[in-house]
Order: sequence, then C-alpha cells, then structure tokens
Amino acid sequence: MLLALMPLVMFSSCDDDDPEPETATIHGTITIDNAELWSTWKDSGIVEVTIFPEFVDAAPPAGAGWGAISPNILYPGFPGGTFALSAPSNAQNPVVLTYVPGQTEYHYEIEVDPDTYSALAIGFRHNLIADPSKKSASLGVHWGMPTVLSHGVVIKANVGGQIMTFFDYPAPATITVAKGDNVELNFKADFGFVNVWPFR
Repeated sequence: MLLALMPLVMFSSCDDDDPEPETATIHGTITIDNAELWSTWKDSGIVEVTIFPEFVDAAPPAGAGWGAISPNILYPGFPGGTFALSAPSNAQNPVVLTYVPGQTEYHYEIEVDPDTYSALAIGFRHNLIADPSKKSASLGVHWGMPTVLSHGVVIKANVGGQIMTFFDYPAPATITVAKGDNVELNFKADFGFVNVWPFR
C-alpha cells in the first residue's frame, strides 16, 4: 500500500515545486477591416502590436504612456488630446504581423511584466517618416468593446484661433496584470486609417 502511494506523493511534490511565472501573457485576435489595403502599403512599413506603460500626464520625458493629455502640457496653447506620449513598453521587441492575402483575423501574444498598462494597440509604422509624432498610424486599440473599432486618438489643433478636432475616438482601456496571468483581449482595427493619417 505504501509503495502504491509513492508515485502520487512524488507527483504532488513536483507540482508544488513548480515556480510561479514571473511574467504575464496577453494574447488575442485582432480583426482588421480593409485588410486588403495592406498589400499596397506593405513595402512602406510594418504592422506592429504594442503595449504602452502606465499613463503619466506630463511633458516628456516625465510623461509616459497613452491617455488624455491636458491642455498646455506639451507647449503653451496646446489644446489637449489623446495619444501616446512615449514609446511602447515593448518598443525593442514589438509583435510584427505579416501580411497574408485574404486574411482579416490576426493572432498576437505579448509577454509582459506584472504592471498597469495604458494601451494595447496595433499600428502601421512608416519606414520613410522621421517625425515620431506622425510615424505610426493607430489602426486600432483595445478599449473594452472587442467588436467595435476605436483608433484611440483625439487630435486637435488651433486653426485661425479656433480649436478644431480632426480625430475623436474613445481612449484605450487600461490593463492591469499580475504574475502568471493569461489574459485574452480581442479588438478591431481598420487599415483604412492609413489613408487619412497625416504621415507627411
């Protein structure tokens, strides 16, 4: 009887000794509208899935993440807006998607440190644009409604003394993960946004 129980004890001990993962995983499916346009842009840049650090409403370098930026924060007269203030947390190793003709659903997986993140986004990063504020077009963000599109940006400008809003989309949703979390976040994107984003 004692010998029969030994394998159970050994397996239980192994399970108890398994270390808890130090990181978390965020994964899901991005459904891309107008994905066929990608074929005409694929030689001009890359499509990346990125995640941004917790939002800090301040001028860089103190400012970070993606969120609603207060008026006058970036410069006197700045009208406010919603966009990324800093590089993504995974800027050195973004998830780069590969164009597949006829495909509209793309899967991604990102390993992150336990933390709070201000945005999960997919963007087209143009190879020929040097201005970092215009280099990437937000094709879509996770904002808690997986079947409804948001580009996650509010862009305003002072035109002849009047504040005009050029883009007005719901902000990205904040994401908080702990060690060992495995979170599925699905969201929508639209490649057609490259045709209206001011790359130049």
